[in-house]
Amino acid sequence: MINQRNRKRLLITSIILAMLVCLEGFQAPSMSASTIRVACVGDSITYGYGYPAELQTLLGTEYSVENFGYSGRTAMRTGDKPYVDEEIYQDSLNYLPDIVVIMFGTNDSKVQNWLSKEEFKKQYRELLQSYTQLSSKPVVYLNTPATPFYVDGKMEGPMEFNIQKDKVDEAAEAVRELGKELGLQVLDFNDITKNHPEWFKIDGIHPNADGAKAIAKLAYDGIKK
Repeated sequence: MINQRNRKRLLITSIILAMLVCLEGFQAPSMSASTIRVACVGDSITYGYGYPAELQTLLGTEYSVENFGYSGRTAMRTGDKPYVDEEIYQDSLNYLPDIVVIMFGTNDSKVQNWLSKEEFKKQYRELLQSYTQLSSKPVVYLNTPATPFYVDGKMEGPMEFNIQKDKVDEAAEAVRELGKELGLQVLDFNDITKNHPEWFKIDGIHPNADGAKAIAKLAYDGIKK
């Protein structure tokens, strides 16, 4: 016969086993394996002007959108402020995203940075491959740089950016070519901004709220397709 002490032991053991079974099937929402991780990579247009937050709103709770933008950075290693030299670049890789939305070219077009269209493609390709070769096998969406706007031959606002509009156009064309060569979808923000200077009233370069929403909607449509 089972004495009183053994009965207690059996009861405690049964309770522990039941708890373990419950815990094994439990997963906190923030750690859900089904959440789709989206990394937004780029320069100040990604970092500080609201499009990743807008994209999160559009995509909803099944997605986790993280902002890995860094102001003034270039895709090219030979630029004055290479993105790959920053800790946030490593953070974006360590995030092991399922989706990458990446936009560079604006700062690469600066007088002190631009070398040639082919050199931009060569160096940007290396950056892109660091994402396509991740173990998470992310889908990468290439976003062309926004069209810059001038007033009387100069950028709007008090800041001098040294951004060359014709080189931004070359960078955009290079991105389109990279998309074809690497089999990546291109989100052509350069094209849809050509007739929307009102989205860049801040300084001719950075989008306002409407511009940020336009970038987010473009990325959303691409992802959902």
